[in-house]
Amino acid sequence: MRCSVDVVTLVEELGASESTIRRDLCQLEDQNLLSRTFGGAKLRPIPSLVAQNFQDKMQQMSAEKERIALKAIELVKPGMTLALDSGSTVWRVAAALRSKVPLTIITCTLSVVEELGTEPDISIVFTGGKFRIGNLDFIGANTVATFSRFHADLAFIGIDSFLPGKGAFSVDSDSAEIGQALANNSDKCAVVADHSKFNAKGCFQIIRNTEIDYLITDNGLELEVREKVTSEPYELILA
Repeated sequence: MRCSVDVVTLVEELGASESTIRRDLCQLEDQNLLSRTFGGAKLRPIPSLVAQNFQDKMQQMSAEKERIALKAIELVKPGMTLALDSGSTVWRVAAALRSKVPLTIITCTLSVVEELGTEPDISIVFTGGKFRIGNLDFIGANTVATFSRFHADLAFIGIDSFLPGKGAFSVDSDSAEIGQALANNSDKCAVVADHSKFNAKGCFQIIRNTEIDYLITDNGLELEVREKVTSEPYELILA
């Protein structure tokens, strides 16, 4: 398949006038199907499924998520086995892990596989299960069973809500079940969440505050919330 073409070639192959070809190229550019170049046009790259899925989420708190990711990987040492669940913040953690190789990663999400699947010094164990298109992850009994067959040094868990004094929550039971499996089969558990997740909606508990080892968030926490979480049993890490 050709990725670029010039106007002269299109005129010869299609038998149309140059003005018609140029007008059609303008219309295709308006539809975001191609980019016009000097004397022709080229196809625009098609975003991956992960990029399309997380585009809106990454526009929300994008700088905060990047800072959280850089803080999170300070907990990682080469040679570790990590468990990663789904979500845009965990995806950014995964993207920052290249400097910590070699690593073994157990995950249920396509975003991590796409991000790190070609890294020669990162071994990925993919859980499989029932595919969930909205999160680009796998859920269900088979996914939980796979996590239960492995042991990780550290788990990174994304959440929908954090309630001081209670712990981390999800808006759906499937995600909560996956997060619980990660936490139950890891030596240490790190919750990664930007400040908008605190006191947000989430009715299915993933992990109690007493089961969390690290809570990694940004410095946008309200003072009252920060005072509450600072007194809790986990280590609060601000990015």
